[in-house]
Amino acid sequence: MASHPLLVPIMTPSPLRVAEPAVGSTASLYVGDLEKGVTEAQLYSIFSQVAPVVSLRVCRDIAGRSLGYGYVNFHLREDANRALEYLNFTPINGNCIRVMFSNRDPTLRRNGMANVFIKNLEVHIDNKGLNAMFSSFGTILSSKVATYLNGQSKGYGFVQFTNEKSAMDAINGLNGTVANGKQIFVSLFIRRQERQNIQMGMFTNVYIKNFPKEFTDDDLRQEFAPFGEITSVLVMRDADGSSRCFGFVNYKRSECAIEAIKNLNGKMVNDLIMYVGRAQKKVERQAELKAKFERERNEKFKQFEGLNLYMKNLDDSIGDVHLRNLFENFGEIGSCKVMVDSHGRSKGYGFVSFKTVESVHKAINAMNGKFFGRKRLYICVAQRKEERRAILQMVHPIFKQDVTYMNGAATAAMVPLRLSTSIVAHGFTQTDITVPSPYIANNNNALASVDADKQHEILGEKLYSLVEQVEPEFAAKVTGMLLELEKTEVLHLIESASDLRVKISQAIEALQQRKVEEFGDAADLASALSSSNASHDTTDLDSAPSSSSVSDDSAELASAPLSSNA
Repeated sequence: MASHPLLVPIMTPSPLRVAEPAVGSTASLYVGDLEKGVTEAQLYSIFSQVAPVVSLRVCRDIAGRSLGYGYVNFHLREDANRALEYLNFTPINGNCIRVMFSNRDPTLRRNGMANVFIKNLEVHIDNKGLNAMFSSFGTILSSKVATYLNGQSKGYGFVQFTNEKSAMDAINGLNGTVANGKQIFVSLFIRRQERQNIQMGMFTNVYIKNFPKEFTDDDLRQEFAPFGEITSVLVMRDADGSSRCFGFVNYKRSECAIEAIKNLNGKMVNDLIMYVGRAQKKVERQAELKAKFERERNEKFKQFEGLNLYMKNLDDSIGDVHLRNLFENFGEIGSCKVMVDSHGRSKGYGFVSFKTVESVHKAINAMNGKFFGRKRLYICVAQRKEERRAILQMVHPIFKQDVTYMNGAATAAMVPLRLSTSIVAHGFTQTDITVPSPYIANNNNALASVDADKQHEILGEKLYSLVEQVEPEFAAKVTGMLLELEKTEVLHLIESASDLRVKISQAIEALQQRKVEEFGDAADLASALSSSNASHDTTDLDSAPSSSSVSDDSAELASAPLSSNA
């Protein structure tokens, strides 16, 4: 039964200034703060009440989950203006959406000009309230209150104006004022990196570690006094009063702190090399160490990029020694590891690291697709997780979700057009209209004359005979997966041998993927590659590229578009 579109009452808007589209934008609107369950059909039913919609898209990740935002295209800017004016902050599925003009120029989106930061907000002030608070100072491009996952306000937010004058007027007019019983702080937004750079040049507190255990506060003060006026000194101690061999010295001026670090860091004191640096919060220090680790790891990986092989679908009988024996004929092996669980059982995948790229190519060409034991081996060059994600996003930037838009009730003879759009960054491409071929339409009519069970049997018999010619070993399983597709797609596969081969290979990949537990813990790879040399400390490799990572075989297969519709 066809479901009726959800109608949202459209209220007459209060007077507000609507921002003109930014340079580089079209009559496209960005729609943010979407509840995860909002679909294209819901957005269409709501926005089409205000103006004719050309196309729209809810953006999704590789697994098909909503990213919480989307885009709506109109023919005219006037239509987009009207939609923004009427629908900004409209509740959909319990969330108030944010609507603004799409801006395709990333430099304009990220320059931070005329962006105002507000903190100490009362928890009941939401996006709409923040917008109303600042709207008198100029045209607002966007307003956002930062929230936790449960929707609770974090007490700060941002307002983006069209020009810096409006931003400065808002700062001068509202900084220090009281809103809902709390005094708010308003200033120009400064990016985190810029704030950190400012803090790094303005610090006065110095952290010292690895000094002699007998050092007292006075000893530490005496060591650091030559570089400027000190306001406080502290040697950290245990509950029993014994020194923990680290402490802090706070100078009156930042120049003195910088000079102390330059002169005392690395100094030998009583056979101990003293460390002196800027005092940091634990979170800052952890972030710095993580960034340092990432840099070192990436450098090591680049040095040996293309030399590590990832293989999956390994038979349970294959261990480290057996794996080395299988690949040693192709060249010198640096390290070799089959990944195992906590009980020592094989996880079905592993790694082999060669010394030369030529050995890697030989191994892939000779071994990929071969049967060992009861399983067909899959081999590829190992990739880092972020590289694999980037490749998947380029190949399948988003799963297509077809939506049927009808201006009226369809007659029995009417074939609905399926609108399918492909989103690009902050904008749309033209809508592609796909109409079923006459062959499929005719076969649909023929199948319509028999009951559902008979239809399934007819299609299954025909499809099985075709699949068996390509993949006899898994013909039954693959046929079952293909029969989960829409009937029109099954008919198309029966007609198109090339598309059928594509779907069969995707089905085989899905079957293999389901049998292999993909690792996500960096420790797996670390143990795989640390068995031989540090050069293979590639702690974030992921499994070989596949069309998607959907738990259900049929769902994964259905998500991959036919080549004829790509």
